[in-house]
Amino acid sequence: MKFRLFLFLVVVLPVAMAGHADEITLEEYLTLVRTNHPFFTKEKLAVDIEKKESQSLLGAEDWILNITPSYSFVGEASASEYGAQTKVHRVGIDASINRSLWSTGGKLGFSFTSSYTNSDPLIGPYDRFKHGFGASYTQPLLQNLGGTLDRIGYELGDYTIALTEVQSIENMEGFLLDTALVFLDWVYYSEVIEIAKQRLSLAQEQLQNTEKRFKSNLIDRVDVLRAEDAVRISEKTIIQLETQWKAKQAELAVLAKTDTIYGKVPSYDLYKMVPVPDTEEVSSQLKSRSRLLQTLSILQEQLVHQREGLVEQRRPQLDLMVAGGLYGSDEEFVESLGIYKPEASISLVFTTNLENRTIDAQIEKLDLKVNQIEEDIMNVETSLEASMVNILIQIFEMEKVLALNQAQILSAEEKTKEELRLYNQGRNQLAFVIQSRDNEENAKMEYIENSVLYQGLILQYRALLDELYLK
Repeated sequence: MKFRLFLFLVVVLPVAMAGHADEITLEEYLTLVRTNHPFFTKEKLAVDIEKKESQSLLGAEDWILNITPSYSFVGEASASEYGAQTKVHRVGIDASINRSLWSTGGKLGFSFTSSYTNSDPLIGPYDRFKHGFGASYTQPLLQNLGGTLDRIGYELGDYTIALTEVQSIENMEGFLLDTALVFLDWVYYSEVIEIAKQRLSLAQEQLQNTEKRFKSNLIDRVDVLRAEDAVRISEKTIIQLETQWKAKQAELAVLAKTDTIYGKVPSYDLYKMVPVPDTEEVSSQLKSRSRLLQTLSILQEQLVHQREGLVEQRRPQLDLMVAGGLYGSDEEFVESLGIYKPEASISLVFTTNLENRTIDAQIEKLDLKVNQIEEDIMNVETSLEASMVNILIQIFEMEKVLALNQAQILSAEEKTKEELRLYNQGRNQLAFVIQSRDNEENAKMEYIENSVLYQGLILQYRALLDELYLK
C-alpha cells in the first residue's frame, strides 16, 4: 500500500500535472535564454566596450585649452642682453586653444597674450605693457593631407567593433546550440515516458488477464509472477525516466533564469522530416553566410586599411604654416589696450626620412599577414565544407534509418499481436508475449533515440549555416 502511494506521488501525480501544464516550443525557450542568461549580456557588453573605446579616440579632435601664467627675473649678469643695467622683471599670461581638423589634416589655433615688463635701461626706468590676439593654422600638403593619419586609429576601431560583434554573435549561437540540445534531451524524456506509460498500461492489463486465467486454472502460477514482474519493471522504468525528465527541466529552468519552466512541458515535433538542399547548394550558402569567413574578411580589410596608413606615413611631410594677430604695446596700460597693430608670418616646413626601413618592413609584414588570411579563408572554407558534408551525409542516412525504424515498429506490433493471440489460445507461453512487447518497446525507444539524433543534426546544420541566432 505504501509503495502504491509512493508510486502515485512520484510518477502519476507529476504526469497528471504535466498533462495540464502549458507547452513551450524550442523557439520560445531560446528567446527566454537570450533575454535572461548573463552570457548574452556579457557578449553584448563586449561590443559596447569596443564602441566606447572607439569613441574615446574622438578626443583627438577636441579643443585643447592651455593657460600659462609666468613670472621671470633676469639679474645683472644677463640684464644687458635685454637692454637693461641690472634687472628685468616680466609678468605675463599666455592662453591658447587648439584643435586638429580630421577633415583636412590641419591644426587650428587661437591665442591670447598679456604681459608687463619692468627694467632699468640706461636712460630712466622702463615699463611696458603688451596685449594681443593671434591665430594660426597648419595645413599638411603631402603626408596626412585630408586627415588620413588623424582618422586612421578611429577607422581601424570600426573594424574592431564589427569583428567583436560578429564574434559575439558566433559565441551566442554556439551557446544557443548547446542549450537547444539540452531542450532536445527534455523532449526525448517526454517521448520515452509516454512509451513507458503505454508499456505499463499493457503490462497491467496483461496482469489482470493473467490473474483471471489463473483463477480459472487455465495457466500456471509462474505466468502471474511473470506478469507482476513485468509491471514492476515498467513502474521502475517510469520512475527513472521521470527523474531524468525533471532533472532536465530543472537544468533548463536554471539556464533560462526563470521558474516558469517548471510549469511547462516541451512542444516539439520530434518526428518531423526537414527538407535539406543538396551538398552543392548548401556549400554555396555556407561560403556566403558563414560568420567565421566574415570574421576573416573583416580582419583582412582592417589590415589593408592599416597598410594604407603606413603608406601615407611613408610620404614626406610638407606643411604650410600661417600665423597672424593683432597686438598693442605701450608704456601706459590704457594705451597698450589699443590692439590694432598687425603681425603675420608664413612658412613651409619640409621633412622626410632618407630611408624608411622601419615602415617598409611593417608594410611587408602586413602584406604577409593579408596573404596569410587568404590562406586561412581557404582553410576555413574547406573545414566548413567538410563539416557540412559530414552532417548532410548523416542527415540523409539517418532518414533511411528512421524509415527502417518505422517498419521495425510495425513488424514488432504485428508480432506482439500474433504472440498474444497464440497465448490466448493456450498455444504459447506468457514469456514470449512479454518478450515481444519488450521488443516492441525497444523498437519504439530506438526510433525516438534516432529521431533525437536526427533533430540534433538538423540543429547543427542550422548553426553551421548561422541560422540559429538571428537578430
